[in-house]
Amino acid sequence: MQKLLLFSLFISVILLPVQAQTYPKAPGTIRLLTYNTHYCKGGGDPGELKDEYITNLARVIRALDPDVIALQELDSAARSRGKRYLLHEIAQRTGLEYTDVYGNAAHFDKGSIGCGALIKKDLPILSRYIAYLPGDEGRAAVEVELDKFVFIATHSDLHNEKRRQGMKIICNDVHKMDKPVFVAGDLNDSFRWEEQYSSFPVLLNDFVIASDTIGSSVTNRTDGKGLIDFVLLSKKHQKKIKIVDTHIIREMEIDGEKVDMKTVSDHYPVFVDIYCK
Repeated sequence: MQKLLLFSLFISVILLPVQAQTYPKAPGTIRLLTYNTHYCKGGGDPGELKDEYITNLARVIRALDPDVIALQELDSAARSRGKRYLLHEIAQRTGLEYTDVYGNAAHFDKGSIGCGALIKKDLPILSRYIAYLPGDEGRAAVEVELDKFVFIATHSDLHNEKRRQGMKIICNDVHKMDKPVFVAGDLNDSFRWEEQYSSFPVLLNDFVIASDTIGSSVTNRTDGKGLIDFVLLSKKHQKKIKIVDTHIIREMEIDGEKVDMKTVSDHYPVFVDIYCK
């Protein structure tokens, strides 16, 4: 009888519909997010420019309600893309109140491409700075100082040595800062890579990995080496921060609909919830 009861319970559990998560943010926490937008071309490769894809990505951000965001693969004033200012358009379509800070890393079609940060307007920006980094393609790091910490949004280069040089520049900047520092973005790199290809031997001298490290953060990769989107926390003032939660979002419920993040971009969004002590 007991075995029959246990079997019935097991069948009941496995037949329950799987619910997509909504990832609620605990009161008092600050949510940090990094998300490669794929220029809002959807999840396809190479994808295509559609206005609805901007709205889809903004819906994800609105549902997650992050306070500080690093976004990569942005364009501004490019003629073939309607001279849009993508970072600002994404911010507007979330329906949330963000200040946008854009780093124009490289010239593109009479405009530029780069990375940027969105900061909730209830978190005053004390200073901002754009550091230009080495790369086969122009690269930048958007450094934003807030009251309790500094947030650096970046998108690292594909060239191994130039990527390492860029990380050394960021680390040198961090050495001068007297607050906890987060570096967030598509680093085009992983601690799981062989040392000769990776900049993590440089980064892990000064940082710990604060974000989820399970699986891949690139949608078309299932191996662990596809984990290239990170939020890092500086070791120097690490004790002033408590990491509460972190996830790579592969699927979530938005307005009652289960959304596969593969349809939105070619990278998954990654968030970290923190308390500032």
